Amino acid sequence: MRIAVDAMGGDLGPEEVVRGVVDAARQLADSISYVIVGDKAVIEAELGRLKPVPNRICVHHASQIIDMNDKPSEVLRKKKDASVVVAARLVKEDEADAFISIGNTGAAMASSLFLLRPIQGIDRPAIATPLPSITGMVALLDAGANVDCAPRQLLEFAVMGTCYARQVLGVANPTVGLLSNGEEQSKGNELTRQAHLLLKEHLPNFHGNVEGRDVFRGTVNVIVCDGFDGNIVLKTGEGVAEMVLDLLKKELDRNKWMKPLIMPFRKGLRRMRDRIDYREFGGAPLLGVNGVCIIGHGRSDARAIVNAVKVAEMAVRNDLVQEIERSMAGIK
Repeated sequence: MRIAVDAMGGDLGPEEVVRGVVDAARQLADSISYVIVGDKAVIEAELGRLKPVPNRICVHHASQIIDMNDKPSEVLRKKKDASVVVAARLVKEDEADAFISIGNTGAAMASSLFLLRPIQGIDRPAIATPLPSITGMVALLDAGANVDCAPRQLLEFAVMGTCYARQVLGVANPTVGLLSNGEEQSKGNELTRQAHLLLKEHLPNFHGNVEGRDVFRGTVNVIVCDGFDGNIVLKTGEGVAEMVLDLLKKELDRNKWMKPLIMPFRKGLRRMRDRIDYREFGGAPLLGVNGVCIIGHGRSDARAIVNAVKVAEMAVRNDLVQEIERSMAGIK
């Protein structure tokens, strides 16, 4: 298996991405090889500081870099040799089985759409973000790729989310919920009411409407909404998680006498921290294109890169793209 990693887009710089790839090569299966895409001189300099480097890592030079100010619609016209475009092209040309990018999300999407093309039957690909809940992982989609959606597209998201939950998250019989402002079928705006009818007709695993509080309760395994609402849910969840961890740290720093008392609970607290830490989830797949594209958090460090590789490996090994194709073929 060959995984291409765009090294030039993250907030922490290519050094952290390269370190994550080296860690992945050392920790994960020997059957995976890695192509680090970006400025060859910068990448090789960092690899030189991390010796010994596993021989399953190679470098593919890309002369251009996309920043957050570049318009996704202009990326493929103005920056054809940008690292994220080159990484997507490697997948298209069968020189890689998946690619990972933690840079400009719009650029990664545009590159995937133009080069890999949508799966037949998919109108708009969606970002499926894994979120922690009381009962396990929940897949939220769309998490920001499509701000305005039609009811048919929410049905497509539900089908793709079901495949992702089954093939990558390991849920045998995933249930799907439609995010709304009430559980009753009559609740919601025109989009959710029409989408509810479609999901009820076509999906035997459709639970019905779910509310915001159900996201982290784990009421269902897949939650479907448009990208506007999904991105707000995602960013709100990140903010709450950071607040909880920050408040806990501040309280412990303020009250030193509490530290000896919580020592017996340290392992449990560490597990709780890991469950709400975005680095543990690695990245979110862009579902609906003919190839595996994993979009990571802009602040991803080496640990997050290792986990993003794990997600990519699971998606490739379990034929996620082919499973979505088969499932969409059954939707009339």
